[in-house]
Amino acid sequence: MTVEPSTEYLYTLYDAGRRFIVNLDNKTCSCLMFQIDEIPCPHAWAVIKKKNLMAHDYCSELFKPHTVVKMYDVPVDPLPDKREWKIPTYKSEDVVLPSRYKRPPGRPKKKRDKPLFELLLGKKRHACSTCGQAGHNRRSCSNAPRTK
Repeated sequence: MTVEPSTEYLYTLYDAGRRFIVNLDNKTCSCLMFQIDEIPCPHAWAVIKKKNLMAHDYCSELFKPHTVVKMYDVPVDPLPDKREWKIPTYKSEDVVLPSRYKRPPGRPKKKRDKPLFELLLGKKRHACSTCGQAGHNRRSCSNAPRTK
C-alpha cells in the first residue's frame, strides 16, 4: 500500500489499483470497514503504522480490556433446585411444538456469491491436455498419437 498524506489526519492510500481515503480524526475510511467494525481497517492500520501511533487509540471502547472485564463484573446468582421454581401458570400451559421442517440428510451445499465473470461465462469447460479443444479428454482424443 502506498500512503500519501493530505493533511495531518487525512490520508490517501493506493492498494491494488484502488484509492482509499482515511481520516484518523473522524475514524473513517472510504472502504467503510473502519466505521462499521469500529476497529482500524487494513488501510487505517497502514496509516497508523506509518505515523507510529498507538492503534488502541483508534479502537472502540467495546474492544478494550477494561470494558471486557466490566462485562463479567456483574454477579450471576445460581438457580435454586428445580422443585423450588415458581413458574407462572400462563407459561406452564404453553405448548411448544416441534419444528415443521426437517433438515435434509447430508452435508449442506455451499452458499457463495458467484463473481460476475462466472455468471456471464457459465460453466467452465475443460480442454483436452493433448490438443487443447474442449468437449473430450486425452484418452478419447482423435488427435492423440496411438501407441501399441
